[in-house]
Amino acid sequence: MTTYARLAAIGLTRSPARTLTRVLVLAAAAALFGSMLLFVGHSLRTMTSSTMRSVPLDWQGPVSSYRAATRVAREVGGQRGILQASPTATAPFAGAEHLAPVGHIRAGAGAILAVPPDYLSHIRTFRFLRGSLKPGEIVLDQQLAATLQAHVGDSVSISARGGQRPVRFRIGGVAIVSASDILFQPLNPLLGPAPAQPPANVAILPLQTFAHRYAGQLRSLVPASPGTAAVPGAQNGIQWQVQAQVNPATLSGSPSNAFALATQTKNRVERSLPGQVQFVDNLSDSLNTAAGDALYAETLYIMLAVPGALIALGLAYLAALGTVERDRRDLALLRARGASRRALLVLAGIESLLIGVLSGALGACVALLAVSRLVHGDIGLTWARALATFGACIALAFAGAAAARIGASLAVFRASVSEGRRSARRTVKPLWERLCLDWIALAVSGLVYWLTARTGFSAVVNPDSNPTLSLSVYMFLAPALLWIGATLLLVRLRGRALTWLIERTVGERASSPAGFVLASLGRRGAAINRGLVIVGLLLAFGVNLGVFTATYDQQSRVDAQLTLGADVVVNASPGVTAGKGLEAKIKRIPGVAGTTGLDHSYAYVGPDLQDTYGIDPATLTRGTSLRDSYFPGGTASQAIAALRSDGILVSRETIKDYSLAQGDLLKLRVLDRRTGAFRVIPFHVAGIVQEFPSAPKDSFMVANLTYLERATHDPGPNVVFVKASGDPVALSKRIAAATKVDGAIVKNIRQQTAQTVSSITTVDLTGISRIEEAFAIVLAAAAMALFVSVGVAERRHEFATMAAVGASLREIAAFLWSEAALVLAAGLALAALLGWLLSEMLVAMLQHVFDPPPDHLAVPWGFLGSLAGAAAVGFLLAAALAIRGIRRLPLGAILREE
Repeated sequence: MTTYARLAAIGLTRSPARTLTRVLVLAAAAALFGSMLLFVGHSLRTMTSSTMRSVPLDWQGPVSSYRAATRVAREVGGQRGILQASPTATAPFAGAEHLAPVGHIRAGAGAILAVPPDYLSHIRTFRFLRGSLKPGEIVLDQQLAATLQAHVGDSVSISARGGQRPVRFRIGGVAIVSASDILFQPLNPLLGPAPAQPPANVAILPLQTFAHRYAGQLRSLVPASPGTAAVPGAQNGIQWQVQAQVNPATLSGSPSNAFALATQTKNRVERSLPGQVQFVDNLSDSLNTAAGDALYAETLYIMLAVPGALIALGLAYLAALGTVERDRRDLALLRARGASRRALLVLAGIESLLIGVLSGALGACVALLAVSRLVHGDIGLTWARALATFGACIALAFAGAAAARIGASLAVFRASVSEGRRSARRTVKPLWERLCLDWIALAVSGLVYWLTARTGFSAVVNPDSNPTLSLSVYMFLAPALLWIGATLLLVRLRGRALTWLIERTVGERASSPAGFVLASLGRRGAAINRGLVIVGLLLAFGVNLGVFTATYDQQSRVDAQLTLGADVVVNASPGVTAGKGLEAKIKRIPGVAGTTGLDHSYAYVGPDLQDTYGIDPATLTRGTSLRDSYFPGGTASQAIAALRSDGILVSRETIKDYSLAQGDLLKLRVLDRRTGAFRVIPFHVAGIVQEFPSAPKDSFMVANLTYLERATHDPGPNVVFVKASGDPVALSKRIAAATKVDGAIVKNIRQQTAQTVSSITTVDLTGISRIEEAFAIVLAAAAMALFVSVGVAERRHEFATMAAVGASLREIAAFLWSEAALVLAAGLALAALLGWLLSEMLVAMLQHVFDPPPDHLAVPWGFLGSLAGAAAVGFLLAAALAIRGIRRLPLGAILREE
C-alpha cells in the first residue's frame, strides 16, 4: 500500500498544473454541495424557530377544579423540557358597568381570563399598556376599557350572570389580549386546537382573586363536557386549565423533527399524570403544518442545487480528460510491467483519495465562508455540523475524483496489455442507449408536466404521523427527468449532427483555410459535443436558477401583500380607531399615499365560523390594491360597487358548499358587541370573491362596513390599510411611533414576506440563490477555460505537426478559436431553451401554491448577462493563454511522443 501511495503522490506532483485544476474543480463542486447542506439545515431550523415563536400558547390542559389546576401545574412545571406551567381559568361574564363622569356606562357580555402573578414570564397571550396585575384588582382589555371609558384607578362592576349581584373591582391596568381566539377556544383534547370567535369583551383577574371572589357564582366545567364543546365563544361555566410552554431549546432540527420531539414530550408528561390531564397541543399543530412546508422546501432545494453539483463533477471529468492519453500510456506501461487490474484500481483509488481530501477540505471551507457571508443572521454552526460538512464534502470530492479518474481511463482497465497501449474506441453501445432511456425520460417528463399542469398536484400530509410527501414527489419527476433525458440525448448525439452538417457544407475535401477549419470541427464532433454537454448544461442550470428564483421572489412579494393586506397594516381596538381618530392621524404622517379602514370580525354561515370584512367601497383602493382575478365573473370595481347596503361578497367555497347564487338571501349570525349575544342579520349575495387582501385562503366574506357596524354595534374599524409612497419599512416605524400611545400593532410588507407561513412561497430562496448564482458564474468561466485547455492538451501533437510544416500561429489558433466559439454559442442557445423549459416546469408545478399564480416568468437580465459574460471571459482568457502556450510548444519532444 505504501508503494501505491508513493506512486500516486509522484503522479500528482509530476503534473502540478493538472492536479491543481482537478483540485479546484472538485472543490467547487464540493463547496456547492456543502453550501446546500448548510443552507438547507439553517433554513429548516429557522422554520422551526419561527413556527415556535408564532405560537403564543403551546399547551392547554382542561382540569376539573382550582385545586386540580394548581396541583397539575406544579407537577407539569417540574417535568424535563417544560419552560412554564401555570394554573389558569376562563369564565364568562354577563355584563360590565362603570360609573363615569357622564353617568353609568355598560358593556355587553364577555369573558374573564384568570392567571397567576408570574404568568407573563414565558407566555405571551397579552401585554400591558398601562398598570399591572395586582391582587384584588382587575385588568381590562383595551377595547373594554374604551367602551366603559374606564381608566386605571377607577372601579368596575362585573356580573357573572344576569340577575346576580355584580362583583366590584378596582382597575389595576389596561392590556391588549393578542391571542383571545386561542385562550377562549373550546378545549377538547380529542379534537385538538379549534381557535374560536374571540369574545367581545375581555377582562383579566389574578387567579387567587378569581377563585375567592368570582368563581363561586358559576359552575365548573368537566373536561370535554358539553359546555366546553358548545358554540365557540359561548362558554357557560368556568374552564379550569393548565397552560404550559415547552422549552424551545429542547425542540431542535427541522419542523418534522421538532414535531416528533414535541409530541413525545406531551405524551411523556401525560403519561406521568395518568387520568389527571390531557392537553390541547397548539404547538404540535403548528409544527405539523410547518413540517409539510419544510418537505416542499427540501425537495425544492434539491431540485435547484443538486444539478449544479453534478454538473460541477462533470467538470472534474472534463479536467481528467486533459491528460487521458498520457494516463493511458502510463497505466499501460504499468500493466506491461506486471501490474494487475486490481493494482491499477487501487492506485487510482489512492490518487482519488488524496485529491478528494484536499478538494473536500477546501470546498468545505469555501462553503462555510460563502454561507456565513451570503446568508443573513446566525447560521447556527456547531463543531458537529462543521465536521459533518467536511465529511460530506470530502466524500463527494473523493467520489467525483474516482469517477473521473476511472471513467477517463476505463478502456485501459478493461483492455489487455497490448490493447492498452493503443487508443481504444467504444465499439458497443451502452445499455441506456440501447434501451433508449433518454427518449423515455423525455417522454415521461412531458407526460408528468402535462398532468401536473392540468390537475395541479400538492403534498399529501398524514396528520396522524410525521408528515410525508406523496404526490409532490411525482410532481418533481418532470424537471428531474428533463435533466436526465436532455443530458443522455446530448451524449447520444456525440456530435453526429455537427459532423453531418459540415460534411454537407464542405464536401469530401477542403480547399481553403476556412474549409480546413470546418473539416477539423467535423472530425472533432465528439469532443465538441462533450464540451457542449458540460458548458450547455451548466449555463442551463444558471438560467433555470435565475429565472425560477426571480419568479419565486416576485410571487413571494405578491403573496406577502395579499396575506398582509397592504404596504403597512395597523391593528387597533375599534373604539381606539374611531374614538381617537387613528386613521386621520395616520393620514398626516409623511410617506402615506392613502388609507382605508376595515372591520375584521367573524360570522356564522350555518355552523361554520368565517372571517368577515367590513369595507368602505369608496376608500378601499386608497389603502390597498385589488386585481380583477380576485373576483370571478367581473372586475374588481364592479364587485366593490355591488356592496350597497346589505350586499355581501361570498367566497367560492361557501357558494359551492351552501348552493348559493347571486341575489340569494344569506342569513348570518354575528356577535352583537352591545349585548354580547349572537343575532341573525340578513344579507344578499352580491358576487363571488376568491381572494381578498388579508383574508384567509378558504372561506371568508366581504360586506359593507356601515351596514355591518349597524348590525354588530362595533364602535368602528379595527384595521387600517396604508398605502406607502416610499419605503414601507421606514413608514411603518413612523406610524408605530405615532400610534404607540394608542396600543396599535403595526406591520409592514417586508416583515410579512419573512413571517408568512401559509405556503411554499414562505421558503426563503435568497440565501441559496445567492450562493448558487455566485458558483454558477465562476463555474461558467471555469467550464469554458477547461474546454479550451483540454482541447489544447488533446491536440498537442496535431498543433506541433502543423507548426513543423510551416503553419502560422494565427492559422493554428483558428482551429482553437472556432471550437470554443462554437461550444459557447451552442451552449448559450441550449441554456436558453433548457433553462426556460425547466423554469416553466417548476413554476407550473407550484402554480397551486403561488397566491395568486404568476402571470409570466420573471427574467433577471442582470444575472443572465453576468452568466453569459463570465462564460465569454473564461473563453477569451483561456484562448489567449492557450495561444501563448502553443507558441512555446516543445515541437521536438512532442513529435517524438508515441
